[in-house]
Amino acid sequence: MFTTGLLSSVAVVILRRVIPQPTRDASFGALLQAFFVAGVATVLIIRTQLWLTNYPQLGGGGLHIAHLLYGGIFMALAIGLLLVLLNRSIKTPAAIVGGVGFGFFIDELGKFITSDNNYFYKPAAALIYLVFVGIFLLIRMLERRRGLTPEESLANAIALLSSAATGDLDERGRAQALALLDQAGHSDPFVAETRGLLAQVDALPSRPPTRLDRAAAAVRARYLELVERFPNAVCWVIGAWGVLWLLGSVELVASVVTQRGGDELSDLSFVNWATLASSSVSGVLVWVGIRRLLGGDRPGAYRLFERALLVAIFVTSVFSFVESQFGAVFGLAVDVLLLFTLNRIAAGERT
Repeated sequence: MFTTGLLSSVAVVILRRVIPQPTRDASFGALLQAFFVAGVATVLIIRTQLWLTNYPQLGGGGLHIAHLLYGGIFMALAIGLLLVLLNRSIKTPAAIVGGVGFGFFIDELGKFITSDNNYFYKPAAALIYLVFVGIFLLIRMLERRRGLTPEESLANAIALLSSAATGDLDERGRAQALALLDQAGHSDPFVAETRGLLAQVDALPSRPPTRLDRAAAAVRARYLELVERFPNAVCWVIGAWGVLWLLGSVELVASVVTQRGGDELSDLSFVNWATLASSSVSGVLVWVGIRRLLGGDRPGAYRLFERALLVAIFVTSVFSFVESQFGAVFGLAVDVLLLFTLNRIAAGERT
């Protein structure tokens, strides 16, 4: 994460040297999220496919075609799309293609950091997870910074207007451009001119939702309805989750000691101790949260539950990836789902 922050700082300095006043894209958050999700999904698909096919190798006669090469091809393709095509609608596909390439690249991290090019280097899964955690935190940091300046809002509105020339402007884009012009204020004369042009140009009708979109929206609505109807049940599920995390850590420690033929705590490694300690912290936070919930302090209980889940996601999961490698993905998925659910409940409580 330190390296990610350092590289981002260097990138900012370079941008300020090359572009005195860099202008942010209003949709950069969605583009970065598309890149992030594509990268994570690619790593998981690669690892699953290799596990199912018993890790085949492409090549022969002393040659081995590493999938790192595919990563380079996909990232070069993403850069080429952005450099060659003017269409604004190409940004999301380019972000996805770039994320796929990054996933192919980072999946071979074990080969980069070991002298024997060991793809199966045990801590590699945890390091890959930390890389994606760093990217996620960087995206969140960028999204939480101050909103667009009036100049940036105007520039984004003009960019949306220019997409009418390439047939990329639809009614949704027109509405977004008008909203950006409202943020830009009225002092700049370009605001009124851009607003007038937006009213004159023809825009495509917004794309109707597909069957998959409707199905996903229905599932999400049903899930949120259940969450809001049974908030106490969700809280008790989180309580059971805390107990299971703690019991799982104790069982892991006991199995390590047994496998090493001893019965002393000195047989435990740093990873074992860290897993046990972070799981204990989550368990204690959940226990205190349940006491607050029973005492009627629901917001306080939700805050403690959230902290317990964050400890599990950002601390315990790192050591779980060291021990279980990519088998820890399933536990991480449960943690993320519970955190999303809890945030929805807490938002409803605040409302």
